[in-house]
Amino acid sequence: MRFALCLLSLVLVACSPKPDTSTPTEVEASASSAASTSASKAADVAAGYVGRWTGPEATSLEVVARQHDYEVTLSGTTTPGVFTGTVNGNAMQIERNGETQLIRHTTGAKTGVKYLADKLDCVSVSNGEGYCRD
Repeated sequence: MRFALCLLSLVLVACSPKPDTSTPTEVEASASSAASTSASKAADVAAGYVGRWTGPEATSLEVVARQHDYEVTLSGTTTPGVFTGTVNGNAMQIERNGETQLIRHTTGAKTGVKYLADKLDCVSVSNGEGYCRD
């Protein structure tokens, strides 16, 4: 009887399916590579926004990298606050007062703010709301 149980156990183990240890398919590998490339591009885009930007009349915008997103602090504006930023194409996206806004690279002249007109390294949240690095 013991022999039969041992034999049965051996047969069950031998006939069990092997765990799948195959390499990823070409489609899986391509999807993984695309996700990695996308994340890398987003990090490159965001790196251009990280730091402190100053505007007229003591206004400022500061972007700080976090683990999976960005902390965007607007100070001295009519709608100051701390917002969560994400990369959207070549811009940084925030939700402010229920509205999606894109922070984009531009020149001081294109911000619509006279005080910034001669600056070159700037960002704009909306027409008339801009910040530059000195």
